[in-house]
Amino acid sequence: MSLQVVFLCASKGEGVSNKSGSPKDYSFASVDYLVPAENFVNSVHNIQKTGFDVKQIAMVNSQDAFEKFRSVKALTMVELVLSADPQNPSRNIVTDVKKLAS
Repeated sequence: MSLQVVFLCASKGEGVSNKSGSPKDYSFASVDYLVPAENFVNSVHNIQKTGFDVKQIAMVNSQDAFEKFRSVKALTMVELVLSADPQNPSRNIVTDVKKLAS
């Protein structure tokens, strides 16, 4: 499965959080991308939008996967390759990226 999007950025991090008082390890990897903004209208709201909204999707947490994004410039159209998240198979995560011809 794949998703064609306008790439914004990839993030990968790890460390130790002390927010809760006791140290807790954390790690994450994600991809931010742009989608056309959509109006939100219902019986009590009328929110009009133009431009783009930022969306985020989890990425497999590996340095190899992250490195593939280093050669992709922001605002480039890409194909995100999605696979089932091993820790939650009902959710997809990014496992690869392919640049699309411009």
